Amino acid sequence: MILKEVKFIQNENEKQFPFTLPVLKDFKELSFRKPITILVGENGSGKSTFLEGIAAASDLPVSRGVEISQDSDLVHAQKLANALKLSWIQKTKNGFFLRAEDFISFVNRIKKMKQDAEEELKNIEFEYKNKSALAKGLASMPHARTLAELKHLYNEGLDVRSHGEGFLDYFQARIRPRGLYLLDEPETPLSPMRQLSLISIILDDVKEDSQFIIITHSPIIMALPDADIYSFDVQPPQLIQYEEVEHVQITKNFLESPQSFLRHL
Repeated sequence: MILKEVKFIQNENEKQFPFTLPVLKDFKELSFRKPITILVGENGSGKSTFLEGIAAASDLPVSRGVEISQDSDLVHAQKLANALKLSWIQKTKNGFFLRAEDFISFVNRIKKMKQDAEEELKNIEFEYKNKSALAKGLASMPHARTLAELKHLYNEGLDVRSHGEGFLDYFQARIRPRGLYLLDEPETPLSPMRQLSLISIILDDVKEDSQFIIITHSPIIMALPDADIYSFDVQPPQLIQYEEVEHVQITKNFLESPQSFLRHL
C-alpha cells in the first residue's frame, strides 16, 4: 500500500465546480485498504473529478507526459486538490494518472517524435555528405538514440498496432514497481480478451508493491481479485460487494435474457 486515505477539508462556503458535485456534499474521507480500489457509479456521479483531484494532490503526471498543473483541461482538479488531504504509508514518485483519451494524444506525440527524428537524420545525411564520418555520427547520435529508445519501449510504434494492442503496449512500457496508478476507464479501447490481459498486467505489478485506483464501467475489470469496490451512487461513497454493483447486475441479467430488455426499447 502507498496511499492510505484521502480527506476533504474544503470550506463549506465554496459554491463553484467542482465543489458542487453531489459526491462532495457529505464527503469526509475515503480509506484505501487494499492495493486495488475500484470506483463505480453512473455518469455524473463525480468519480472522475474525484480521481483527478487525487492525481493533482499526489503530483502525479498525466500519462501523456505533462503535469496536471500544466493541463488546461484539469484546472478544476488543482482546485479540488487544494481541498484534499492525503495520508501516505509510503510516498512515491512512480506512477501516473491515465484517461483513455490521453492514449490518443500520446500516440500522436510519439508519432511526431519519430517523424521528426527520421527527418533530422535525412537532413544530416545531406548536410554532412562532405564531412567526416565522425562529424556525421556525432550529429546523428541524439536523433538515432531517440529512435532506438522509442523502438525499445514500443517496438515498431504504437501507431502501427491495433488500438487495444497499442494501449496495452503503452501501459506496460510505462508501468514501474512501487507506483501509484490512477486509471479512469482503462477498458475503453479494450476488447473483453484485452481487458483480461490488462488485469494480468495489474496483478503482476501489485506483486511489485504498486497500488491501483480504477474507475470502470466494465464488470470484467470490476472483478479484479481482492479489490475494494466503492459505489459513488450513494453519498458518501460506500463499500459494496461485486454482486451488488448495478453494472454487474444489469449485464448479468441482459446476457441471460437480452430480448426481455430489448423488447421494451
